[in-house]
Amino acid sequence: MTGFVAARGRSVTVSLLAALAALISGPEDTVAEGENTELRYQVAWGNMTLAEAKVNFALGEERYEIEGSGESQGALAFFFPWKGSARTVGKTTSDGYSVSRHDSEGSYKDKTRRTTVLWTVNEPLPTLEAEPQPDLSEVTPVPEAETADTADPFTVLISTLDKLEQGDPCEAEARVWDGRRRYDLKIEHIGESELSPDRPWAYSGAAIGCRLTYTPIGGFRRESEWKDKQDEISRVIWVGRLPNEQLVPVRIELSAPIGNFVGRLYTQ
Repeated sequence: MTGFVAARGRSVTVSLLAALAALISGPEDTVAEGENTELRYQVAWGNMTLAEAKVNFALGEERYEIEGSGESQGALAFFFPWKGSARTVGKTTSDGYSVSRHDSEGSYKDKTRRTTVLWTVNEPLPTLEAEPQPDLSEVTPVPEAETADTADPFTVLISTLDKLEQGDPCEAEARVWDGRRRYDLKIEHIGESELSPDRPWAYSGAAIGCRLTYTPIGGFRRESEWKDKQDEISRVIWVGRLPNEQLVPVRIELSAPIGNFVGRLYTQ
């Protein structure tokens, strides 16, 4: 039973870490000094710690860089020693954020996967470098045409965070491509709520809720029990203000048939 929970937990943990990192922008030498912020999150299933993620964020007037990393912890690390990181670089314009490059790397036991996606101005499709190539006996194919008009998940969600800063609701629809998985993402505004700290170090106070809905297109495991059960899974990101007035993700909740998974920001 423990192995079963760990296997499910690893899949959910990766989703949570991806969502956390998707709202994080990393430091860049073109960003003004003093704008960098380091954040740390814990992902848990009930009282069981599954993973931790460390992130930094900063936004420049002309470009942005998003970084995030995480690794499994506790019992999950024993059964599934996983580490992952991702980085996005793009341009900041008057119209918002435009991704140029997205790199990701993940290692599980003795296996490592690396991907690089490049978006080029005036090119209809992004280019992809993947090592190893996807095994189409295990995952569904991603038709090349489906990668047109896409953005990486980090850029989509940081754009949504920017909407909240401007006083707009977190509502968006996007075609998302991370080099391995292609899916449509819908973000819906839930509204404001008062969060109570369920851990001594967790965030408390006003927060805005945003619900995420995924529609798988390609790159998902053929035998996955989650792929066809998206209606049974609820994903909510809560965004709150730190004492320095920065608006950041403070809590991520994922409810699935096997239980609730929560990513919490360390505030102490």
